[in-house]
Amino acid sequence: MYELEYVRRRKRRKRAVIIGGISTVVVSTLSIIAFLGRFVGTFTVSLDTGNVKLALSEKSTFANPTAFLRVNSIASFGEYTYHSIEKFTHEAIDSEESSLDLGANYKLDGVTVESLNFLKYTFYVKNVGNTVASYKFTLNLVESKPASDGRTLDDTLRVMIYQNTASNEHNHTVYGKRLSQPRIVDGNPDYRPPISINEEQAPMAGYDFPGYAEIFQSQTVITSFMVPQIDAGEMRRYTIVTWLEGFRSDPETAPVGATIKLGVEINAYEI
Repeated sequence: MYELEYVRRRKRRKRAVIIGGISTVVVSTLSIIAFLGRFVGTFTVSLDTGNVKLALSEKSTFANPTAFLRVNSIASFGEYTYHSIEKFTHEAIDSEESSLDLGANYKLDGVTVESLNFLKYTFYVKNVGNTVASYKFTLNLVESKPASDGRTLDDTLRVMIYQNTASNEHNHTVYGKRLSQPRIVDGNPDYRPPISINEEQAPMAGYDFPGYAEIFQSQTVITSFMVPQIDAGEMRRYTIVTWLEGFRSDPETAPVGATIKLGVEINAYEI
């Protein structure tokens, strides 16, 4: 589940408490990623008031700013692979025009979503106040529940984050969990996981090797970074893509019943 929180910052940081969508400073929930599970998720956004104001929107026009955005009925997930995601262009993925269901499998009616190969969500952050601000963007690993056999989704989880200031940019980074057993590269341990199939297997599978993912920052934080300055009226676009790296034909990569919960937290500061 994605939870997106905006918190106003003046002289001291003030953290809002999430209480079921009631608090006026709460931002929200998107979905629980569950392999072979069925969960309904929502995405809501609320705005703060004060000298520092950041607004969030699914559309770059911000034509109808609202206190809440909501997405319902997120489908279940199965394994997928980065090489299949690559068939979509960056322009298609990192766009407000493409649907949350871009990576969907549909039922025979061609309308009803049966499951998701990957989830992609695009949103904008805009400084709608009159004060220059900064903010900290943190993607948290909020919760990970194992399957009955004890396995979790952490090892197969991949998260790709696009962050851009202009519509023609598609800067992105892929993140994965730190390897328990490192590779030795030039005599040094390298704990980065492969984004997809490993370097030795890629040629045999007929794939180009896509490289290695950046390591999750900790057991509970995937990544965290500061945006040092966002001027009044300035806007940033983010697209978050999540999937469970693997092949559906491989039963060893399917911890049935395991769930994982992610949360994006945005804390704003006055400069």
